[in-house]
Amino acid sequence: MEQTDIYVRDKGFLDVGDGHKIYWEDWGNPDATPVMHFHGGPGGGFSDGHKIMFNPDKQRIIFFDQRGSGRSTPYAETIDNTTQKLIEDTEKLREHLGIEKMHLVGGSWGSTMVLTYAIAHPDRVLSMVMWGIYMGRQFENDLISAGHARYNYPEAWERFIALVPAEYRQNGTSITQYYADKINSDDDAEAHKYANEWALWESSLLSLSYDQRKLEQSVLSDISNLPLARLETHYFLNGCFLPENYILDNVDAIKHIPCYVVQGRFDNCTPPISAVELSKAYGDNMTLQMVNAGHRRSDPELLAALRAAVNIMF
Repeated sequence: MEQTDIYVRDKGFLDVGDGHKIYWEDWGNPDATPVMHFHGGPGGGFSDGHKIMFNPDKQRIIFFDQRGSGRSTPYAETIDNTTQKLIEDTEKLREHLGIEKMHLVGGSWGSTMVLTYAIAHPDRVLSMVMWGIYMGRQFENDLISAGHARYNYPEAWERFIALVPAEYRQNGTSITQYYADKINSDDDAEAHKYANEWALWESSLLSLSYDQRKLEQSVLSDISNLPLARLETHYFLNGCFLPENYILDNVDAIKHIPCYVVQGRFDNCTPPISAVELSKAYGDNMTLQMVNAGHRRSDPELLAALRAAVNIMF
């Protein structure tokens, strides 16, 4: 039986155009200043697990599934799915809910969305909390697709790359293209096989607590692998639809907005260098806290620091 979240005040689907409808929930204290939450991926969708860092009695959080993600429709759709479209969707959702100004929160790809939305609409943003900073640059994509983390996870990399013919192993882009072709196959079994392997490799990089057998059991049965893998390869192959170094080149537009970043010191998916570079460019209005954690929001030190940060900022 489906359980009802008593803190969901309202929910629905919003038609954002191009044949896309995004699913959203208005959660928590209706009298609090709204916080817009951006999930990871691209293609990750949000779940109840994203709610554990917030206090529903104190905070009001707007959760939504980005185009092609989670419960949004069409499922796993890449057509008319770009960073710019996601920013436009966020604006439409803000207007639909009658929100004037709001806080922003997100990690990993969610941090990319926080930063790009804020650059596009700085007048709508009161403050930002992020973790696992990812700015959509080629070297950040290559950390996953070119296997730069294979030195720490050699067995997982060998499994991932074993499916790629030698002629496609030239670089991260050619590896991603091969996986993308398979993930978008008309053969459902083939599409899911390669989506599962893409998700398994990426998931291997996320946590300090690494158990390959348990990871395989949980990841390979996850129905969300297809939209995650399809949208991640779509975005990687298109440079996240951003000019290289776009966020750092435009950070002056948002440096006045208070910002708090929690970064896992041992994050192998979005390593600390990006958070440090953002902090240097951002200046005194950004607080950067390093913690002994990996990439997962649920890692104990990362979760504790995030709970403290959102209580400070929101």
